[in-house]
Amino acid sequence: MTEHFRGRLEVFGLADLLQWMELNRRSGRLTVTRGHDRRTLDWKDGEIVYVSGSLPRHRLGVHLLRSGALPAATLYELLARNMTTQENLTRLILDMNHDTLDGLSLRVEDLARKLLFEIFEWREANFEYDPTYRVQPILRIGLTLRGQALAFQGVKQLDDTHRLSRKERRETWEAADAWVLPFLPEGIEEHFWESAERMGPTLDPLEARGHAMRFREFARRLRERLIRNYLMRPVHSDTATLLLELLKRKPPLDPAAIVPIAALDPYLTLDLLILANSLSVDRENSVGTVPDALDRIGPRAATVLIDRLSSPDFPALPAGDPAARALRRASLAAAVAAGRFAERFGITKERGYTLGLLHCIGYADLFEIVREMNLSSGSFRGSVLETYRPAVGRARAEIWGLPRDFEAVLSDDGTDPSASAAVVRQARSAVPGCAIGSLDPDAGGDLEADELTNEVNMLFDYLGLDPVVTHRE
Repeated sequence: MTEHFRGRLEVFGLADLLQWMELNRRSGRLTVTRGHDRRTLDWKDGEIVYVSGSLPRHRLGVHLLRSGALPAATLYELLARNMTTQENLTRLILDMNHDTLDGLSLRVEDLARKLLFEIFEWREANFEYDPTYRVQPILRIGLTLRGQALAFQGVKQLDDTHRLSRKERRETWEAADAWVLPFLPEGIEEHFWESAERMGPTLDPLEARGHAMRFREFARRLRERLIRNYLMRPVHSDTATLLLELLKRKPPLDPAAIVPIAALDPYLTLDLLILANSLSVDRENSVGTVPDALDRIGPRAATVLIDRLSSPDFPALPAGDPAARALRRASLAAAVAAGRFAERFGITKERGYTLGLLHCIGYADLFEIVREMNLSSGSFRGSVLETYRPAVGRARAEIWGLPRDFEAVLSDDGTDPSASAAVVRQARSAVPGCAIGSLDPDAGGDLEADELTNEVNMLFDYLGLDPVVTHRE
């Protein structure tokens, strides 16, 4: 087995896998996946040199905060750099002299052991070995994390500890698989027929076969995109200009000055929320507005983040990209309307505005796949987008650590009973000329719609976006 290979842990157990990697002095990346819980083991000449996980509690930053190794303010600053560059967090910690090599190695090894030993509880999981992945060891954890020793300790620990019943384990696995199900073969098949129904008339068999092939490829690419390590989203070019002007002012930076800029750009708002929630394990404690995010991360981290997002070496959104402009129009229109309607639904105006601003952020992933596959406009493309948008919204909300009410909005298929989803549905219907996707037929009154349209058009004029055109015009 010198090339890529993959399998199931119930066939080739973890203990055997670890020993095989060590005895054969393998290098590369071994990934073990159960649902959205993904553990990554980097190997160099038969030694484990790094272990990471995909869940919030697996993050090195969370581990360092819980252990008291670094304060939250320092970690947010480091994470702002880590999420906007290709720099490894451990490398940043060492380069900025926040810990010693030996000290950080011990802390990372402690986390690695926890992540590894938990996998011994898994019975139904996939693994994949990529020998071509280039591993660059930074820390000294390979001296004690030996494959055979870990295999023995893991099996012994499994025997010595209380294990969940079969029923409880099954429920745990099913919960872990929740957002992945639409991308598994059975889920893809089910979603294809759902998409076909959206297209209306009965398809010609030859046409249906072609659509099925494209649909499966779309789902494959989308899943790969969702499980990648996430970096910050680029902001709009006018946002980058405003942030640069803000940085040129006499220091120190006033974080409150970022709030009105973020109100015009869903990506800047999203980036701030991602950073603010990056050390939260429980999503009930996640923040959902820009002022709360800035309060949590502090001025130092906020300065680092906006400096990186506005830097010339950071990717920028194409100014004339039609998809980016359409998403921005839809986001701002819904934000203005949701801010106005929010209090009627028991939601604060600031939070309502943010819910509206981020409601269609999941389309960004979908539009990227559309561009990659060069899918032409039409009923097929529209049905694919609407079929997978709820799944993407659910997955992204969890990956980004957004509060539960944001997940309800991002994954809403038009039937979510929550107040957050309801206010955004009404907001989208109030300015239908900007909405992306299907609309709730219950729109606001004519007078209110006129007022909203005027307010939205003032924003669009300032940002150089096409105005909202009402039916009466």
